[in-house]
Amino acid sequence: MFHDYRKLFPITSQKIYLNHAAISPFSTRVTERLEWYLDERQFGTIDVFKKADELRSKTRNLLAGLINARPENIAFITNTSEGFNHLVNGLEWQAGDEVLVPDCEFPSNMYPFLNLERKGVIVKKISSPDGLVDLEKIKAAITSKTRLLSISFVEFSSGFRNDLQAIGQLCKEQGILFSVDGIQGVGAMPLDVQACHIDFLSNGGHKWLMGAMGAGFMYIAPELFSRLKPAFTGWLAVENAWDFFDYRLDFLPDARRFEYGTSNFIGITALSASVELLMEVNPDKIQEHLFKLGEILVEELEKMGLRFVNTKDRHHWSGIYSFKAARAEKLFEEFEKHQVVVSLRNGLIRLAPHFYNNEQEIEQVIKIIKKFYK
Repeated sequence: MFHDYRKLFPITSQKIYLNHAAISPFSTRVTERLEWYLDERQFGTIDVFKKADELRSKTRNLLAGLINARPENIAFITNTSEGFNHLVNGLEWQAGDEVLVPDCEFPSNMYPFLNLERKGVIVKKISSPDGLVDLEKIKAAITSKTRLLSISFVEFSSGFRNDLQAIGQLCKEQGILFSVDGIQGVGAMPLDVQACHIDFLSNGGHKWLMGAMGAGFMYIAPELFSRLKPAFTGWLAVENAWDFFDYRLDFLPDARRFEYGTSNFIGITALSASVELLMEVNPDKIQEHLFKLGEILVEELEKMGLRFVNTKDRHHWSGIYSFKAARAEKLFEEFEKHQVVVSLRNGLIRLAPHFYNNEQEIEQVIKIIKKFYK
């Protein structure tokens, strides 16, 4: 389906790369744009702020389009953790307030909330065996003290895709803030923050968005914006920022108020090209392709005794396919010998293809596993 795009990823001539849930390789679209930026900084105008700021605005628009948001509700951050720290520090909390978080979350979506315990906030961890989150358990955990639920679009270990629309509707009905860690899903499959009633989303850019480390974004719904106060600030978060001696703390009227200093422009430059490419390819088509590759993996690997840890319900599938395997560490080493890049997470073999991976690569992986278990 995406044969013509494979040439944009030189890694395909060296390795079978199936580790996008950890970090993605750069496409030539990204490296070409980075070369432009580096050339400007080394030989060109040097002070690239104006050009970089224009590109930042363009990227903000792209990201808004990717998740069906408005650009004024998008702010750039360095990583997922930073986004959640803006959230927890920008709200007012009372002792006894409750936050719900599944117990299978990546630490980025756990530690910022645990840090609220010093204020008397109670973090309730929802039991999620094998990284599968049960909506009924979420419902049962809600009390009159529950103020916020934070959950991943896709759970990093199991690949379980949460039903954000159903969870968002539940939170809306209960008057609970709905916070989402999007990093394992955005870029690999479509997401509509409005249809899912998402109040807050934090998303690093180096995984499925295929950008650089240190450049991501957060989304703040209009309903939350007026309640979320900037916990940190700096000279670029205010009106009339270039009037250096006008010290009035008049925050910008949109999400840029959370961008309090010079951005990671080189990272945003990379993100601009990677998101352009993903939008060109189309997240709906990417998801369809990843499901086709996943069907091959699940069917063939289970024949060999590897247990797929996710449900068989494709409604909860993502681009991550994790398996329990005998001698998993040795199998991981075997992959390394054959230049196949996957992850070993908590004893699971995690395979995470992206849109440019093809069926031939998946078949080669299956051959390696068959030979290993002979």
